[in-house]
Amino acid sequence: MQDFGMTTRTFEDKNFIGDHPPIMMPGTLSGGNHVSGTVVGIVTATGKKVQLAPAAEDGSEKAAAILYGDLDASAGDEPAVFMEHGAAIEHYLTWPDGITENQKATAIAELKALGIYVK
Repeated sequence: MQDFGMTTRTFEDKNFIGDHPPIMMPGTLSGGNHVSGTVVGIVTATGKKVQLAPAAEDGSEKAAAILYGDLDASAGDEPAVFMEHGAAIEHYLTWPDGITENQKATAIAELKALGIYVK
């Protein structure tokens, strides 16, 4: 077998998308190794998306989109695709460790205000 210098990545997307047609948009994911369905916020100073951080004060404390596809951005920023409108199934969403029920309810309300309906 000949090696053509290609890297193979294997991942399994969680199908978090519900029954409403989604709108996906490109963006940049910064920091961490994340799975499809990770709820993200946007750092105001950079415009880059990071995992939702409810205790932050840099913009990432507000839910803004949902990552589509597993992606490792721990070594640096990575281009990514995000759901910015549609329906999402809550059971398949990934939230930050330690998020409280009140913080999750706030994030779901923020997503709804943007047109992402969490069921």
